[in-house]
Amino acid sequence: MKIARLNTWALEAKAERAIEFGAGSYGTFTATVVEITTDDGITGVGECIARRAPRVVETVVRDLLWPVVEGKDPRDVSGLHDAMFATLRPWGHYRGFVQEGMSGIDQALWDIVAQAQGVPLYKALHGAARATVPVYGSKVYTTDIPAMAKEACGAVDRGHKAIKVQIGRSAASGGPSADVAVIKAIREEIGADIEMGVDVNSAYDAATAIRQCHKVAKYDLWFIEEPVFPDDIAGYELIRRSQPIPVAAGESEFGLFGFNELLRRRALDVVQPEIARIGGFTAAMRLGALAQTYNVKVAPHTGFSCGVAQLASLHLSAAIANLSRLEYMWIQNPLAEIFEEPLPQPKNGEVAMPTRPGLGLTLDRK
Repeated sequence: MKIARLNTWALEAKAERAIEFGAGSYGTFTATVVEITTDDGITGVGECIARRAPRVVETVVRDLLWPVVEGKDPRDVSGLHDAMFATLRPWGHYRGFVQEGMSGIDQALWDIVAQAQGVPLYKALHGAARATVPVYGSKVYTTDIPAMAKEACGAVDRGHKAIKVQIGRSAASGGPSADVAVIKAIREEIGADIEMGVDVNSAYDAATAIRQCHKVAKYDLWFIEEPVFPDDIAGYELIRRSQPIPVAAGESEFGLFGFNELLRRRALDVVQPEIARIGGFTAAMRLGALAQTYNVKVAPHTGFSCGVAQLASLHLSAAIANLSRLEYMWIQNPLAEIFEEPLPQPKNGEVAMPTRPGLGLTLDRK
């Protein structure tokens, strides 16, 4: 079996309404989808995160990465992952768009491997092999506080046992004091039995994060996500040791480099890899094993991913031994509807795994 053909698509779709963060608004969903076909006709698909620049990632896949894997045996998927990295690292290409491109190729190759074996992809990873995956609903985005509390209650009514809430408001939207009010209002509405994480999207500095955590600790938060910028490792380390709320991050990390330092310095309680950014299944499974040695849980992040990475993240979560919960995004993302069949949906806070070989759904090319 040899890797024979490559197709790529740079995708964009407008959101029904812009999503508001402390740092600004997000109005367009983007992704780069990779399709690889073998000489005997097996086709696998993968996704690269491509925030605002899908054609850049598409070029990386075609010009830098495809020459490394073309003609090779896809069953050596881990070896090909390492070969892509080893080929490009000496030229300074070891983070950013290159890792995102590697992620899509790696997912597509694992899809091929699983189909060749006749098993769902999560079983080909030889991990935990869960039949169902616990998820958390994501997320309650910034608007007025009563509306946010109402949306959180709606998620609980739909069966979610855990949710995530956007904080990190800009000064114009009330700043840190409004964040405290949001957390208080939602906790009072959903009750004490629902796990609630909060996502700052790097809107705080370390001192602000620590002050905020002490103010809201009584609301029993599951985690505080990305309280500071991803490269502020000293800030994460300080936040974790200075307050009681578990600290989560990782959606912005490429490969194992950033995670390794965060774990070595014991700066996180929960790691949140993006399968379309970290380097695909190969890197994500390696991260799971590394995190387990530090007694750290894994909660794969999906965010604004299109349907391919959402489905791939489900398979990853079924295989990761030290899983916390998978992020399930309930926002209306047109790029999520990329398969002929609907994505698996949660029921009572869990998602049942697909049973067909590979990823288990058929890419809609219309």
